[in-house]
Amino acid sequence: MSGYDVHKLFATTPMAHFSSSPGAIYPALRRLERRGLLKAKLEGKSEARPRRVYTLTREGGAVLSAWLRQQVTREELIRNSGAPILRFALSGSRVSQAEAISYLEGWRQEIESYLPELRGYLDSAGPESALHGQLSLQRGIRGYEEDAAWTADAIAQIQGRARGTNARGRRRSS
Repeated sequence: MSGYDVHKLFATTPMAHFSSSPGAIYPALRRLERRGLLKAKLEGKSEARPRRVYTLTREGGAVLSAWLRQQVTREELIRNSGAPILRFALSGSRVSQAEAISYLEGWRQEIESYLPELRGYLDSAGPESALHGQLSLQRGIRGYEEDAAWTADAIAQIQGRARGTNARGRRRSS
């Protein structure tokens, strides 16, 4: 992809959650190239503005592969909540079904170990604490609960596909 292709991907798809700013994309691509993780090739050299198309190097593929297999941590769950779903979305053709299921199970376990802490904090806040703060914390808890439910559903769908059934356990038609 070129830097413009990456920009379009982030600006025109559900990945818009990530910055589509050329001021963020192009420096990031150059840093990855300097680190040897990407290789750039100029296309249309005879044009006034040739297109730089980036591909993963062998080392870049290895780093990506390791990142895709990295388990979700508490820190990431709290500070970088978009990373787990991005990692899962990008892993489709690069990890086995067993690895995908293991990743989702680890993610769900991390959420489920964090939820009691959040609920305990909400319970200990008491009725005299700021209502908006309580409501915001309730919203956060619901979001984590939904993520935990989604990971369970995703695991069931992956397992169902491996058995040749749909999400409801019915045999898929060809």
